Amino acid sequence: MKNSLPVYRVIFFLITFFSLNINAQNAPIKKSMILFTQKSSATSFNYDKYKADGIFWGHMLHNGISSDVDMNNWAADVENRVSNGEYFFGRLEFDWGWKWMIDFMNDPGSYWAQDLNGNNILWTGTIHNGHAHSWQSHHGPEFLEWLKYQVDRIDLAPITHLMIDSQTSASRTLHWLGGDFSVHSMNNFREYLKNKYTTAELSALDINDIDNFNYRNFLIGKGYTLNSYKQQALSIAGNIPLYHDFVYFQRQALNNVMDELFEYIDTKRPGIAIGATTNLIEPRGFIFSERQTYLAGEFFHAHDANTSPPFRPMLHFKAAEALDKTLIYFPYPDAFAALYDRSAPHQARGWIAQAYAMGSVFTIPENIWLGGGYPVWSPGWQVYADLYEFVHDNSELLDDYKAVSNVALAYSVYASLLDSGMDGSLTARQTLQNLVEDNISFDLKIFGDPDRPIAPTTEQLEPYDAIVTDNDGQYFTTAQNTILNSAGAKVVSINTPNAITQRLSWKIDVLSGNTVSNNLISALPRKSSKSDAAPYALHLLNRKYNSSDDEAQTHNNISIKIPEATFPNTITGAKLHRPNKTSLDLVLETDNSGLITLNIGTFDSFWGIIELTHSGSLSINKTNLDEQKISMYPNPSDEFITLSGLNGAENHVSIIDVFGKIVMQSSSIKDKSIINTKNLPSGIYIVKIKNSNSVIGIKKLIKKG
Repeated sequence: MKNSLPVYRVIFFLITFFSLNINAQNAPIKKSMILFTQKSSATSFNYDKYKADGIFWGHMLHNGISSDVDMNNWAADVENRVSNGEYFFGRLEFDWGWKWMIDFMNDPGSYWAQDLNGNNILWTGTIHNGHAHSWQSHHGPEFLEWLKYQVDRIDLAPITHLMIDSQTSASRTLHWLGGDFSVHSMNNFREYLKNKYTTAELSALDINDIDNFNYRNFLIGKGYTLNSYKQQALSIAGNIPLYHDFVYFQRQALNNVMDELFEYIDTKRPGIAIGATTNLIEPRGFIFSERQTYLAGEFFHAHDANTSPPFRPMLHFKAAEALDKTLIYFPYPDAFAALYDRSAPHQARGWIAQAYAMGSVFTIPENIWLGGGYPVWSPGWQVYADLYEFVHDNSELLDDYKAVSNVALAYSVYASLLDSGMDGSLTARQTLQNLVEDNISFDLKIFGDPDRPIAPTTEQLEPYDAIVTDNDGQYFTTAQNTILNSAGAKVVSINTPNAITQRLSWKIDVLSGNTVSNNLISALPRKSSKSDAAPYALHLLNRKYNSSDDEAQTHNNISIKIPEATFPNTITGAKLHRPNKTSLDLVLETDNSGLITLNIGTFDSFWGIIELTHSGSLSINKTNLDEQKISMYPNPSDEFITLSGLNGAENHVSIIDVFGKIVMQSSSIKDKSIINTKNLPSGIYIVKIKNSNSVIGIKKLIKKG
């Protein structure tokens, strides 16, 4: 395990700890959160082993939520957990709550999505109260009321956070399963077209009687069958008449439902943290609301041994960071089912490491649902617990940290609608892989589709050395291209990789011996977005997995080259932290250009974090701190504090807020001095006392209102 924390890290820990809102209901979504995927794993034993914070999939009762007795028992269990300091993310449902929908609605049969033949699109086909489990249509007046009913029921428990599983709806079925031609969908689509187009425009679209228009009949009249529709609907460019409108209508309707649901939640639990299964890079379903506190999802994972950790979810990580929201997720069942089949649970260690290293939260793989025909799989706490303990122990190097990047990747949302998947276009994923394998640190800049043509501003593009485009750039709108072209020569194609690297003011490289080997280990630079004095972090991700022994591959003679321009301040020290291993101090070798070489030697872990101290870090002489008998009173303070024990020397006092900002300074402070704190807002502060040589005192100040 890790050695004791150096003094400056203790200081940052104190700042963070004392600034937390102790009301768990408004607790921040930290990037070091450790959450059980579901309640069945959340035993006292596992809480201790995983250092967990709470439960993410906080379902209500699967067999019904109408019983007050059953719901009160469920709520009592939640209350007991929350009173013990656990987070409980209450989960509202679409598909998992299908039985609740049947029990709630007067006419549940009209709320299933229907294909072009008019048949309900089955999910599992399981029968409840005479209705087969099918894909839901999110249209019709009772659908929103059903979601509000879930809010009413979940409000019986003191949940600390809320998550909405909103991915399974008609916004999916229209692409892959035959559409949503149910009665409510058809009625609402007619109104959508009526509001969007004039009579003349409708006539040009071959709609001459909008008041009686039915899209299903319209397509059948043009010769479409269920099979021909499904083949062409995979892409928005499938040439189905009115299909662009149908796609954007379905998406708009779902987003409107979600926005109204968020408003209702705030009438019941104002300010509660809300997340939803948002997919920023695949715009078929619910996209995003400013009311969201965090993002959530289930994603496909490549699970073969040659691409582990997988590149596929990385666009999601980058999109979340682009919005400055923490993403909490777990893979779809097929990923762990593949590991179960191969008896290879350790492969997922690389998945977990990659998520946290890129600012996302991977919920604990314990009691894993693998899908139909498989048992529930419990690999055992010994497989993953040390990784989560590593997250816990290094939380101050994760929370509020963001990528340090000098490249922006221009990403086309519309290109995803042209493909049939949910993880961005194939072109975008290949571009990302090329950047990662060359260890080019980049941020994602999202360019929306014609219905929502969002784009970064020219000011947001200005800080980057290069703006990388690929063949998906052909789908940008004229206005988006104008913004992109404002970057001039910075815009370079992924098809000319040398042109990219030639523009970079810095680039970190991983070497094996004397050979650049960025494909073996990713080196991901990150820095705190809240404190300029916090250490920098360089995450090392082992990109090679050894399937023969189900472990990370061993790489020898590894060194890292860090150019001086990578970080704002000069690096002064480096320490390598790895799960379940002793931390190592690394020697800085700096050449005349300022290029730093860190010799790692053997790297056989899935993950490591190099903690980099720098010229802007708090530099504390521990001996001085022990020898100086400095006192500060009163504390808590109302209007004044008195400092004594300074031995008559000339001293400089800084008062620093929880974000690392100096809010007050005083010079020439001698043995006993009074400092006026009347104008400071109430809160937690650090008082730093320096003489001409070093910091001689650090005090925590509580300022009363």
